[in-house]
Amino acid sequence: MFQYITSDTLPSSETLSRYCLANPDFLLDVAETSKNSLSDALGDKFSLVMFDLRMGGAWKRTRRGRLKETERALSKYLASGNRQGIALLDIGASDGITTWEAVQALRQSLGVETQAWLADLYLYLLRYRNGLFVEYRAGDGEPVLARLGRIGLRLSKQRREVKEQADALTQFYLGLAGLREKMKLDARIPLIHPLAQSDAAITAIELNCLDRDPNLVGKFNAVRASNVLNHGYFTPAQIGTAVSHLHAYLRDGGVLVISRNNDVDGGEIECGSVWLRRAGHFEKVEEFGNGSEVREIVDAWRQ
Repeated sequence: MFQYITSDTLPSSETLSRYCLANPDFLLDVAETSKNSLSDALGDKFSLVMFDLRMGGAWKRTRRGRLKETERALSKYLASGNRQGIALLDIGASDGITTWEAVQALRQSLGVETQAWLADLYLYLLRYRNGLFVEYRAGDGEPVLARLGRIGLRLSKQRREVKEQADALTQFYLGLAGLREKMKLDARIPLIHPLAQSDAAITAIELNCLDRDPNLVGKFNAVRASNVLNHGYFTPAQIGTAVSHLHAYLRDGGVLVISRNNDVDGGEIECGSVWLRRAGHFEKVEEFGNGSEVREIVDAWRQ
């Protein structure tokens, strides 16, 4: 049976938690089970395994009900005008459970058909094996996680200013060139939540927010970028580049929401800002929580 971390089995010891990592193989188990049915509990465990993954320096953390403020803002500013339907681009959407929730919320509040593009840099993991050793890699070859039985090693690095003490065991493993070169690919593990995967209105695309996709220009009524465009992941210049692309993707008058979930006592709080696309710039119309940490960059951006 696949092993995975649940909320009541998370180790309290920092040392133990470093090596007691969720097993990505559980994602395959959920994908197979969900062909027949998917309970909320099983879906939540899918997101919980994702919570333990870091790829490209960014955490894949997500869960149901995490972005209610962004859903409210999107519904509010998309409500005006007669539209045949809504096209939403969800940047850095992780497993897409919050994309699926946004589609349901917009359908209910606006009464129009809503389609969403679930955009993330990583949509699957590649599993390699050599004997008892298993290594999970991103599609671009980045080592993400290694397992030997129940022991897991996080191989991916943090991004930008977060300083992590080098782990001796991880460094030792990464130095086993002979062992790792002989590993054989034996599985492709989807990172898309089954609810998002099964919704015909949701399209998953691989997208780097720093690269412009000409196929997306002028396509969307709304763009959401939650827990991705922040100073921990990108430089101000990179954020400006991403904002330029998002402006191009939006139709005139389209809605941009940028937010981040910040940890507080007893949970977390959504902090974000809302803009409307105007010719050559963005017009800020609302803030919630403490506002987006990158709002000054968006406010100052000019085409």
